Amino acid sequence: MAKKLKRHDDQQTAEVVRMSSQEIWQAGLSAFAKAQEEEGKFFSMQLFEERVLRALSSIGVPTAREVEALTQRVDELTRQVAALGGAPAPAKKPAVAKAAAKPAAKKSAAVPAKAKPAAHARGKTAAK
Repeated sequence: MAKKLKRHDDQQTAEVVRMSSQEIWQAGLSAFAKAQEEEGKFFSMQLFEERVLRALSSIGVPTAREVEALTQRVDELTRQVAALGGAPAPAKKPAVAKAAAKPAAKKSAAVPAKAKPAAHARGKTAAK
């Protein structure tokens, strides 16, 4: 009878090990599937970012690295100018202010242009 109990215990232990190994296998497959899904999302996002960066680069928008490098270079040059005893250059007006000033100048120049033909026309009638 002792052999029957032992055999029964061995079968039960084997069944527990088999079930445990199946659970581990399924958990591993689930983790692998999740990793593949996340990798796909990551790859899609990376591809999108590369396309956006390429498009921005093609229209001349500097990257964050390029802006940072230029900022560091300006700081370095400012320190060198100060070390030489020179005063820093005055700050330039933003490009937006220049763009806004140009249309106003064109409007004021356009008014006399319209007035010239009328004055010119009066001169012709007086000359006849």
